[in-house]
Amino acid sequence: MRNPIVQMYRGSSCLRDLGADCNGAAAVMLALALSTVLGLAGLGTEVAAWYTTKQTMQGAADAAAYTAVTAKSAGASVAQLTTEAKSIASNYSFTNGTAGVTVTVNNPPLSGSYAGKSTAVEVIISQPQTPLISGVVMSSGPTIQARSVAAAVTTGSGCVVALDKGNVVDVTDTGHTVLNLNSCSLYINSDDTAALTMSGSAVIDAGAAYITGGVSTSGGAQLDTTKGTYTGTAPINDPYAGTPIPSYSGCNQNNYSDNSSTPQTISATGTTPYVFCNGLSLTGQSSLTLGAGIYVIDRGSFSMSGGSTLTATNGTTIVLTSSTGSGYATASISGGATLSITAPTTGATAGLAFFQDPNAPSSGTNSLTGGDAQTIVGAMYFPNQLVAYSGGASGASTCTQLVAYQVKFSGNTTFNSNCGSAGTATIGSTSNQLVE
Repeated sequence: MRNPIVQMYRGSSCLRDLGADCNGAAAVMLALALSTVLGLAGLGTEVAAWYTTKQTMQGAADAAAYTAVTAKSAGASVAQLTTEAKSIASNYSFTNGTAGVTVTVNNPPLSGSYAGKSTAVEVIISQPQTPLISGVVMSSGPTIQARSVAAAVTTGSGCVVALDKGNVVDVTDTGHTVLNLNSCSLYINSDDTAALTMSGSAVIDAGAAYITGGVSTSGGAQLDTTKGTYTGTAPINDPYAGTPIPSYSGCNQNNYSDNSSTPQTISATGTTPYVFCNGLSLTGQSSLTLGAGIYVIDRGSFSMSGGSTLTATNGTTIVLTSSTGSGYATASISGGATLSITAPTTGATAGLAFFQDPNAPSSGTNSLTGGDAQTIVGAMYFPNQLVAYSGGASGASTCTQLVAYQVKFSGNTTFNSNCGSAGTATIGSTSNQLVE
């Protein structure tokens, strides 16, 4: 058996012999060793550089995606937003087709949780890296890639909107009232410091409140929100702006009035509106059922009082307008009357239960104060007039929206926003955000 001490001695002796070898063997071994050391050192340096490149590339992808979705929100085509995204990436020195750089823009995204969603834009930037000193220990560098997705995101599930942007009080809630906005939000466009004014023991419970101006409370009134109260916000756009008044002609009824106890039924024909000229009035114990369709009140008033009942639950829109440009129809529903109306889910007036002509003068007022006996599924849309509202305290309606110029609440009221299949517009503020 060989002595290990002798073997160790002989090994160290060989190293001394190589150091003294004039034939260059030691120089070769030293060069190889140094090459490995330098390669590893170079790899460390280049990895740090590649990390910096990755960070810069991610910033480029984020900026390109955000710019692209902003362009889309402004109406840009896919070709235009692609050009804008690639231009932004180029500003970060990632020019598509140069130095191996590839910039891919997808609208809608092809992957991730926003795949297939037309409101989102996906930007992917990639570039292979060339090893320098590290080439001693690796044949090729890595391909660095960054991906970003930006989308137009609607925040807040709104159910009450006051559109007046003037320096006025848009919404008031007074007395011993409780307004429940179940999991939905309140939007107020006025920039007045008291845009929302609450007094007495009034309470508003809402998912969130977005108010351009401010809030004024007195006498113990309180605004409670689960997701926050935000003042100084940008005004919200009218969610039903641009919806045209349905075309109609003539009069099917003129000065319609019913105060008898004999139930009546009226049905529109197909998509042709049924027209009540100079108002529709239900009083006493009268009962009227409206079939599915559009019912136009041309001037005058849609009014219900006493113990009257109106049932229109198969997809009905009541349009308040004027064929003469004056005397625009308004709505008046008083306590004791029973109203049940469900808006159509499709068609020209989808989601609209009440639709007042935007040309109606702002001086007009509407009163929907049927209380618990008032069940409205869909939107009440009064874009240029005040609405005094009290109804639905039991929360029987699955989806109720109130969009008016100004709003005054009295009495206990509950709004629910389970509107996924109601045909209503989405109410909320939309902003462009990086989402992936």
